[in-house]
Amino acid sequence: MSLDYVRTVRSAALIFGGDAPPDDDPAEAYHEASKLYPSFAARQTRGRLLESHLGLRVSSLRSVKRSSHLPAVPLPKPALPATPFSRVVEERRSERAFSDTPLQLSDVGCLLHAAYGTTHELDVGAPGLGPQLRSVPSGGALFPLEVYVLPWRVEGLPGALYHFDPLRRVLERLRQGELEDDVRRAMVYDDAALGCGALFVVSAMFWRTRFKYGLRGYRFALLECGHLVQNLLLAATALDLAAVPLGGFYDRRLDELLGIDGVNESALYAVATGIRGAGND
Repeated sequence: MSLDYVRTVRSAALIFGGDAPPDDDPAEAYHEASKLYPSFAARQTRGRLLESHLGLRVSSLRSVKRSSHLPAVPLPKPALPATPFSRVVEERRSERAFSDTPLQLSDVGCLLHAAYGTTHELDVGAPGLGPQLRSVPSGGALFPLEVYVLPWRVEGLPGALYHFDPLRRVLERLRQGELEDDVRRAMVYDDAALGCGALFVVSAMFWRTRFKYGLRGYRFALLECGHLVQNLLLAATALDLAAVPLGGFYDRRLDELLGIDGVNESALYAVATGIRGAGND
């Protein structure tokens, strides 16, 4: 470890306050370990076989959890309003006050389509047979993310835990019940999560991207999650809905609520959405 690096790390405490990070700080160690260097790039990204094998590449692009044996709710064909992009960028706000008016299932469908829906087909030389690509950029088009929905007030969608299958455009019902107590235990601040019309939770299946990109694949999953959530927030603005991203949750409890192990798949982010209520500017 160079002396300049040590000085830089230790000076952070003077600038930002608090104690200096330890020499074995996990965040610093991970960031260093996941950097790419020309001399090591081949060893750091071992999934290069995908680039030369069309069959493997096509198969990897179909990444999605599937529970086709479970009851599923078809989502309406998405119809986002023709809202100027400049307007949604200027008007996007984090809004925590929601009314008791229920969302429409079409609203949920539009939000999910904007967030992680399929938008176009990969050209493999056979129209209609190529994999469907999504609404966000994805490292290697490996799509490591999954989206879950907890509807509190959505017309025509009973309270339960649902999983979004973007390739079939359905919500698979994983668990029945309202599950408010589970959400209350999992969230640091539960007022927005329980007061909204629907809570969206994004998770990542890390090895979908790590098998190709190694440690850097974890970075790619986090970046993709940011793309997804921003799309969802902008779509909510276009639909004149209130929305707020939520990062304050107890990871193990939220993973248990979703029925995932927290290692191969873990929750990353949540978004509360609903009809705008009193108290929002």
